[in-house]
Amino acid sequence: MSWKETRPGRFERPLTCIEGFFKQLADTGIQINREHWAVRVHARFCWGGAAEDLETALRHAWKTMRFDHPEMASFAEGDTRVYQVPDPDDLLSWLAETFVVVQDGTVDDLLGSIRPSRFPRLYFLPQHSDLLIQIPHWYIDGIGSICLLNNLFEALADPREVAFGTEPARLSPALEQAANLPTDPTRTHEQAASKLLTTLTGGLPSISVPMEHPHAIPGATGRLAIILQNNVAQSISSVCRARKTTVAAVLHAALIAATQELAGPEMKSCNYTSWGVFSLRPYLAPDFVNPKAHPVNLHVCGLPLTIRPSSFSANVSHLSEFYKQVANPESRANVWPLLSPFYQNLTATASQPPQEDTPTAMGPVLSSIGIADRYLKSQYGNKVTVSRFWLSSEVLSGEPLVYLWTWQGEMSLSVCYNKELHTPDRMRGLLEVTRDKLLEYLDIQQSA
Repeated sequence: MSWKETRPGRFERPLTCIEGFFKQLADTGIQINREHWAVRVHARFCWGGAAEDLETALRHAWKTMRFDHPEMASFAEGDTRVYQVPDPDDLLSWLAETFVVVQDGTVDDLLGSIRPSRFPRLYFLPQHSDLLIQIPHWYIDGIGSICLLNNLFEALADPREVAFGTEPARLSPALEQAANLPTDPTRTHEQAASKLLTTLTGGLPSISVPMEHPHAIPGATGRLAIILQNNVAQSISSVCRARKTTVAAVLHAALIAATQELAGPEMKSCNYTSWGVFSLRPYLAPDFVNPKAHPVNLHVCGLPLTIRPSSFSANVSHLSEFYKQVANPESRANVWPLLSPFYQNLTATASQPPQEDTPTAMGPVLSSIGIADRYLKSQYGNKVTVSRFWLSSEVLSGEPLVYLWTWQGEMSLSVCYNKELHTPDRMRGLLEVTRDKLLEYLDIQQSA
């Protein structure tokens, strides 16, 4: 899985099994010129330098990101990931393709008009001093995208010259190498991986948020958010610690309860089946564990989650144990060998056309980023001040994607959804009911 120079200036390695799955997901949107689960990270910032210099400085910082993290300019050829050292013309072409200045409109306007591109792109909106980076999910995970944004601001605040040709030395290894994942599963591991896949397929149909237009062709992705202020966010964290659980587990239980409340009457007795999202970054080898040094990598996995909805407290207990399976070294040793065969099976299953009458409805997905201040600062010297940031994804399916993070003391609960399938009112209702059930369970007043 290591990068190898196959001819002068060209480096290759196989796609990992998880990259291959997410690449396949991304490609499901090709016919409608969209990209499923593309990662989007946004910031609004103030620039301490001369206004007329900002665009040039930002373009140079973006070029520096390619030098520091050359995976940004890699691409897929079949099952192979390729990086080519650029000559000066190649570099200019890459910058012209990936650094886009948008003179009119807002970031929300932009979200609906972005189309897939060969490489990650930076969109700069000078009117409001906004920037948005869109990256295919098979390149990167949510934490990585926030770290890339951080590194971009560091390069903007403290620019340096770069000379291409040496950057392949910084190509990050594949996940299998960085996490020391087994790549030659035993028969026992293959059987366990097949059983894990059955957890997903056997749990369907799931309780889900009803779609207003279930047969519509997916269109633009919408994004809504609820912000819990510092005092409420602190109370949530404190009560969770006192109860020896995590904010993610309690929030996920609240999301399940909200989904059950909003589900149609014919679905209320179904399981909740979805994905549990795990960052693998804390468990990488020491040379790769710093996410700011290796941001442009897919160091995340999803594991199937099926729950028969019960009492709120029982669901919290179940979810607390579920999320420990990667954090706990003993259980992680059992999960690691399953990832390769599980994702190979999942990719093969997903590539088959769905059989008639096969249940497909899934519950909303939760992705908990944790404390985003670990990855993104608000101040970079006297040149850059970040006033707002958010993370989102393009969603082409009927399952909303809910993000949770804390930054600058505020807790953000946001939802990404397809605007042709769901209405903003229904999605705002999902957030509000989830928030209310979270606070009710923890016995916290919203004005705490």
